[in-house]
Amino acid sequence: MEVHTTKTKICFVGQSGVGKSSLLSLLQGRKISKETNPTVGLEIEDSVLSGNKVNVWDFGGQERFRFMWQDFLKGAGLAILVCDSTEDSIEKTKEIYRKFSRYIGSKIIAIANKQDLPDALSAEQVEKKLGIPTYGMSAIRVDLRGRIKRILEYEIDSNK
Repeated sequence: MEVHTTKTKICFVGQSGVGKSSLLSLLQGRKISKETNPTVGLEIEDSVLSGNKVNVWDFGGQERFRFMWQDFLKGAGLAILVCDSTEDSIEKTKEIYRKFSRYIGSKIIAIANKQDLPDALSAEQVEKKLGIPTYGMSAIRVDLRGRIKRILEYEIDSNK
């Protein structure tokens, strides 16, 4: 497979503990840890989607890092708001969207993560509340590795 050198920047944004790093691990084919280790500041990794190199930016979700987000979002080709599919998380994600969407000059989608939890709202319910295209996921399910890759490839390819 030929890999092109143009890099698209993808940003995983959301509050702490919603599974942004787990989604990145799933995408990259790494083991998914059951322990939560908050991302400090920012982690950037290269990946390949649809034969193109991409930079995946995993934002630390703690409040103390959010002042950096507006700068980190610049140049993103795709921003992904991640929530954990609970009512509280969706409300906090709406706040994040309102506060930072003007800094995102790109396509914005949501991932309703943790669909495996008993109280999880469906991706359709989350989409209605957020008002942006939303996909359901469960980052701890290795069998969904292909799904996260297909979602990102579809969204990047439809952005061209």
